[in-house]
Amino acid sequence: MIFGIALAFYTTLNGQNQPKEIKIENLLSESLAKEFTPDREVRIDLVEFPPETALGWHWHPGEEFHYYLEGEVEIQIEGQPSIIGKPGTVGHVPFKVRHQAVTHDKGAKVLVFRVHTKDEPWKHDYDHHNNKK
Repeated sequence: MIFGIALAFYTTLNGQNQPKEIKIENLLSESLAKEFTPDREVRIDLVEFPPETALGWHWHPGEEFHYYLEGEVEIQIEGQPSIIGKPGTVGHVPFKVRHQAVTHDKGAKVLVFRVHTKDEPWKHDYDHHNNKK
């Protein structure tokens, strides 16, 4: 019993019971020329997914393109086949299409390029089960 309590305390201190967080680092946010495409910007993010995590159902106010750097991630897209992102491959999520990213036993590192509507949040969460924004 004492060993079990000590082990639980040690595991917690070492972070093994801490929730796994998805890291998103914005590398670039740059406005596009008004003459070319008004009210749009390019956003480039480096996203790191630990194993067994999900970035729940959401949509973006822009087109999203992925370059998969490491690991493996499943991009589940509403009404379309999933994308299985593996190193050296690319993916695309269309404008305002609901999707989620899920990792299984491997984590993943993804470079995300987005042509984004200015002054909008980077994503809009969506309750997939209740069809609510």
